[in-house]
Amino acid sequence: MFNDSRWEMRDYPRLFAASEAEALGITRHYLFRTQRCPIILPGVRMDRETLESRRTPRWADDRWEWDSLRLRAARMKFDQVLADHVTAARIYGWPMPANFRTDPRLSLCTDDLALRVRLPNVTLRRSAQITAARWLDLPVLAPADVFISIAPDLTIRDLVKVGDAAVGRWHGPPQLTVDTLTDRVGQRKRLRARRRLRDAIDLIRPGVDSPTETDLRLWIVSVGLPEPTVHPKTSSDLDRGDIEPDLGYENARLALEYEGDHHRSSPTQWARDIERDEAMRDAGWTVLKVTRRTDYRLFANESVYR
Repeated sequence: MFNDSRWEMRDYPRLFAASEAEALGITRHYLFRTQRCPIILPGVRMDRETLESRRTPRWADDRWEWDSLRLRAARMKFDQVLADHVTAARIYGWPMPANFRTDPRLSLCTDDLALRVRLPNVTLRRSAQITAARWLDLPVLAPADVFISIAPDLTIRDLVKVGDAAVGRWHGPPQLTVDTLTDRVGQRKRLRARRRLRDAIDLIRPGVDSPTETDLRLWIVSVGLPEPTVHPKTSSDLDRGDIEPDLGYENARLALEYEGDHHRSSPTQWARDIERDEAMRDAGWTVLKVTRRTDYRLFANESVYR
């Protein structure tokens, strides 16, 4: 479920049960009078002087590493729990709204209806409708169920961004398909935000490269303009073959390219962009560049897209 080129081995402090400290040669001095073994969850600590290598996404930040450590710690205490809701979405690498990216809670779920977890900043959802998955050796709720679980808390626009990420290749092969999402929503008899889920699924498109591309596409549709094609193929004489702009209108031979900051900071990317744009113009296409500072209203001339 993961493209090997997208992960690397990183060192993490070893986790251990506090009750096993003495057997591991960790004295009470180290436990209580130094910063060597801080608490991850009550009863579980980490040893900063003993490291373990674990697979980690290349894009993972400190938040991701902290989520993974706490999830592993929770599994040491309750071996039947999975990452749920926002925690699972962050572990999958989905583009969550700012308030969810910084949410300090560890969200867990289980199909053990008798399990109780009472820990600070830890929530547990119990349900018989739990489908387990593993992602980079981490126990996580299956992607379709995570998407359903976060739907009541997200806007349709944010849900579409998440869906575009999950069915795309942002962090390796697609984590699910639109058909899988549709089927899973249809199978659930009692479901919050069913209408919101269906509306979002109707707008999800495979192949989208970033949340900013999703934003631009949704804005275009929202103002009544025709929906652009995601990565329309354009033949060219370049050695790399066909060109696929971010968004485009084949009939109008119009391409929309979103330029993130990395396009300017990377000389290689900058050169490739120039080469691509020249090839598209030679093929008779008009190329419109979009950045985060672009006023989208500049694209509101409907006749351009016909």
